[in-house]
Amino acid sequence: MKPRLLLVLLIQGGKRSGSGGFSMAATLLVALALTLGTLALASYFSGALLSSRDQGVRNDAAATAEAGMNRLMSTFNQPVNRRFLVSGLPMSNWASASDTDLLSPCRDTANQPPGNPTTQARNFGDGKFRALDTLEVNKGSRQFRVTKVTYSAGLADQADRRSQSITTTAGSGTLTKVGNFSSDLINLNDPVDLNKFPGYNNGYITVTVEAKVVQGGKVSTATLTREYEVLPRCCGASFGSNASGGSSLMNNSASLGSDSRFCGVEFGMIVGLNGGTAWQNLANDRFTKRLPSGAVVPIGNIIGIVSQDGDQFSRATSRMRPNSASTTVPDPCDPTRWTGGSCSGSSWGGLKSAKPGGTYGTQADIDGTAMSGIPIMPSALTLPTVGSESVAGKYNFTWTVNEGSWARVTSSSTGGNSRYPVLNPPGASGYKYRFRTRTTAVTGLAAPPVVEVCNESPLALGGTNGCSSAGNWSSISRGIAPVDSIETFTTASGAAWGGTAWGNSIASGPWIDGGISDWFEIDRNTVTQNTSADRVRVVNGELQIGAGGSMTALQNGLCRAVNLSGNLGRGMLSFDQRGSGVSAGDELWVQVTTSGSATTACNSPSATGSNITSQWITIAKFPGVTADTRRVVSLADYQANPMRIRIINGTATSGTRTHIIDDINASLSDWCQYAAVSPASAAPGFHCLGPQFNLTVDDSVWTSNPVGGQVYIDASGGPTSFYYTRTDDLRGNSYSYVNPTTGANPVVAVDNGGFIRLVKCAGSPSTNCTAPVSETDVALVGDPDNLNFFGRDTGTQQVVYFGVVNTSSGTGRISGVWFYMPVGYFELKAYNCAGYDPPGTAPNINLDDGWILNGRIWTQHFKPCGDIHIRVPPSSASNLGAVAAASQLLSESITYVPWTGTDWVARAVTQSRTY
Repeated sequence: MKPRLLLVLLIQGGKRSGSGGFSMAATLLVALALTLGTLALASYFSGALLSSRDQGVRNDAAATAEAGMNRLMSTFNQPVNRRFLVSGLPMSNWASASDTDLLSPCRDTANQPPGNPTTQARNFGDGKFRALDTLEVNKGSRQFRVTKVTYSAGLADQADRRSQSITTTAGSGTLTKVGNFSSDLINLNDPVDLNKFPGYNNGYITVTVEAKVVQGGKVSTATLTREYEVLPRCCGASFGSNASGGSSLMNNSASLGSDSRFCGVEFGMIVGLNGGTAWQNLANDRFTKRLPSGAVVPIGNIIGIVSQDGDQFSRATSRMRPNSASTTVPDPCDPTRWTGGSCSGSSWGGLKSAKPGGTYGTQADIDGTAMSGIPIMPSALTLPTVGSESVAGKYNFTWTVNEGSWARVTSSSTGGNSRYPVLNPPGASGYKYRFRTRTTAVTGLAAPPVVEVCNESPLALGGTNGCSSAGNWSSISRGIAPVDSIETFTTASGAAWGGTAWGNSIASGPWIDGGISDWFEIDRNTVTQNTSADRVRVVNGELQIGAGGSMTALQNGLCRAVNLSGNLGRGMLSFDQRGSGVSAGDELWVQVTTSGSATTACNSPSATGSNITSQWITIAKFPGVTADTRRVVSLADYQANPMRIRIINGTATSGTRTHIIDDINASLSDWCQYAAVSPASAAPGFHCLGPQFNLTVDDSVWTSNPVGGQVYIDASGGPTSFYYTRTDDLRGNSYSYVNPTTGANPVVAVDNGGFIRLVKCAGSPSTNCTAPVSETDVALVGDPDNLNFFGRDTGTQQVVYFGVVNTSSGTGRISGVWFYMPVGYFELKAYNCAGYDPPGTAPNINLDDGWILNGRIWTQHFKPCGDIHIRVPPSSASNLGAVAAASQLLSESITYVPWTGTDWVARAVTQSRTY
């Protein structure tokens, strides 16, 4: 076509518009033709068609990059692959990294992860092109690959969430770092400051995807870089923050997710039972847990720091009231509850002058608006009852009839507080005591399984000054029959007399044996070897006092040494008494002494009347009777090693008036019992009546460098539980203590660095085990642990002052302990607690491994005093497993996510660029 002809046709085409002039399109074409010439215009139209076709290919490449990015992130957001969102590993290592490095931190009720990371997620790290639909390498017309990933996070509670980063590129094992990036969840946890909303501590992942499209022999590429916000989320819950995930126990409006279930509930520390309170001295207490990955993080969502009725934590009184609607909170100025000084008048400054810093925390900490480390139980939560002798519960132990513990507390017992053991009644300085559970045999000791004790105190305090020999240990978990040692004297004869004593072949139970010199005769203060003469005789296997004539008071009887030092109360002496020719005024006395050695106080002295000494204490006076009568005497207040007991004529007689004695029985009435099946756990365990641990010092007697009592509990043979659950057990209701110990004294009392340590040693039973129970040797929440203290569900308060002397090396800290005391006042004392004053160097509680107690505390009132770092064992709702289901640990009105742990989600696009 000629150029002139083309112009004519265009003009003619323009006339057809019917407008009487050129159309806009025709005008433009004419202008182009005049400018470019007709040949150039033809070339322009041909090129435009090709350009349109190429633009379509480029758009398809961009869409492929978009689709590839979506496929990658949907893979990473799968529960098994979510560690890819924060791992910081080089892309070249994704395929070869161990499952542990990329394993989800989530655990189900069987403590299992959701699965291993998928091969598909791993393969994205090789940087190879893959088909968009099948992910086959170098297949298909639309392909994409991952070329670069940047992980970013900020330091905890800092606003700049990109200050720490690490970048990995396909094909390179080199990482580009900014700051000190850490993939630990601590960088993402919700802030402890309630003024900062959940999601404040976020992170980011920036991914670059390259795509290519092959169409009609042409290849077009596109690159897409996109940044996603990464938020922690509660495992198993809907997308939300770490502190909620689902509902927040404090404020439902704070939840970022739509899940109505409670998430991340921790049952390790539950304080505020029965309307209780919690103190926090300053703001330096730490409560941490160790994740399955090994990382140590603060406890995140604990059980309601503030009650649901909106009550605030008041740091001005150093305490919070979690359930104020259900009870009247005691006066915070009550000196029995607050030992920090008077909180009234101008002398009390409180924290009104405190400034933000390391000691006091943030301003929100000082104002009492921050989320503290103290977990408080919301009023809506229902826990299982402990139980008592009259009310069924989940944890109370029922004593077996005719076992020692049953004998102490049976309804026929009238022993009062003397039914229960007491450690260190006088408050002696330097007192040291050991418990151990044993399941293997030891020559010379009771057959296992048993609980044994050793009073390791110095000899001057009635101890053995060591526990290295078998004779230093006494069983306290035997039944009545093996413990009783009834003496009938059937073997006593003339040949068995030796000097001033006679022997008896029965040598069981607590009696101290001395060859044939076991029983010592006291016979008118004269030396005799004749069992058929004088005033003390054995006739037909029975002991006769007063045979053959009149008696001077306190000069005729028998004596023997006995060891009840391990029994700690409720030692008993019993015998049968009758008489011939006696009247009620002819009395038979029981006397004891702890003075002298096992033999000196029992030998018959040569001087007439010297048996009447001030060293003997009369503990019972029985009238003369003619019919058989069983006599029972409590030895609870006079238990030492050794102690001498004598049965002697208390009054003078004229003529022949004879007391006849038979079946003498020294009974330990032990206070522990082994059971093959324990409450709640159905596992073997040792169960003991709760003793009073008096680890204080009477400084009016021990005035020079007083040292608080020390108790070691060796759990090598199995767990031990102490029970303070009886409704008639009213001990421990006073905040103060006196010496000697009274029933009102705290259940556990410490001062001058006194402590209780829980230890465990492998191999043969140890006589000096000092190895602390390891951090991982703990029970599932809801199951009894290595050491347990169970208290009453209701009634008067039970006070515990628990001391931990944990050194910088870790020696002394306690692990594997559980206190469940619904009406308990629990004060944890450690270094820098005023008045506690332990020796040595305090640990650095700011270190991850600087914890002093690893266990669970469920109590009414809680007051940490000193440098406190509590490591809480895995205690989330999922960790309860079948225990929760069986016990209805949570009330039906509360539902929770049945997983433990926190993972991540890439949720929102924050930046995107295609090129």
